[in-house]
Amino acid sequence: MIVRDILTVLFLSAGFLSFVVSTIGVFRMKDFYTRMHAACVCGSAGLILCGIGFFIYEGLTITGLKIFLALLCACLVNPIGTHIICKVAYKQSIESRKNGKEEA
Repeated sequence: MIVRDILTVLFLSAGFLSFVVSTIGVFRMKDFYTRMHAACVCGSAGLILCGIGFFIYEGLTITGLKIFLALLCACLVNPIGTHIICKVAYKQSIESRKNGKEEA
């Protein structure tokens, strides 16, 4: 029982850290596309880690299977949604520059 609790805390902590890194990346990156990249990659990693932590905590029950299915759906939808947003931004000519100046 103690091993399950330790694994749960480790996965949830790693997921929370990934969400924090994602938030920092969104604020620190210079243009739209790198911000979207930071939000998608770190957000997906945080979601996966937290989902695994919750699944380990809950175990093989109906609730655990619901957590797993929700995690699976989110892992499929998140990258697709980010790709669609970036594709629309590219078609609407949102450039990968900030304030009209080229980045070095």
